[in-house]
Amino acid sequence: MWAKQCRSFVAILIFGMICQGTADVMAQEVQSSFHNVSRRIDSFSPGIGRAGTTVTLTTGGMPAITPVRIGIGATQVGFEEIGQALTTERGELTIDVEIPDWADPSFAHVFIVFDFYFAPIALSSEFFVLGPDGNVSREGRIMNDVPECEAPALLTDDGILYALTGDLKEFVAGDRVAVEGKISSSSLCARDAGIEVTEIQVGGELSP
Repeated sequence: MWAKQCRSFVAILIFGMICQGTADVMAQEVQSSFHNVSRRIDSFSPGIGRAGTTVTLTTGGMPAITPVRIGIGATQVGFEEIGQALTTERGELTIDVEIPDWADPSFAHVFIVFDFYFAPIALSSEFFVLGPDGNVSREGRIMNDVPECEAPALLTDDGILYALTGDLKEFVAGDRVAVEGKISSSSLCARDAGIEVTEIQVGGELSP
């Protein structure tokens, strides 16, 4: 019974929530393996969309002729398995998956390739989940003088930087804010995305 329950919560363990008792050891092992994953999913398209969007994932460098599970996850939310596939003799993989209804535009989501025992093999860059109005929302702290960033940026609790364009009102560097807006077509931060701000409030006051 315990094994069944903890297996169903592997996703939550990965994102930092821990089962009781001896499951603490299991949680530490899963978290460690997740954070040590260096392999990246080569590509996915589209890179942005609402719940229900079909996304094509393509990657190589996988174990050859191996069954794998595909998941999508977000910090503080967990993950859901959304597909299964068999890699080719060359360790390649192409699969269409659908963004689940629970995907939240206020969280940063990534795709995850697991082996059949839920050990993570590869991660993607961020997939941007849009709300019904086409916007995303994020909460974090405004930063100035960010290396390789030509605009004020929002640093989230997940450590992701989003260049901020638009009217930031009276908010300045150091303020914790919640912003809403559209993903920029080109980011002013070299490594991360940008948000064209349409609404900004004190952190915690903006509805998802």
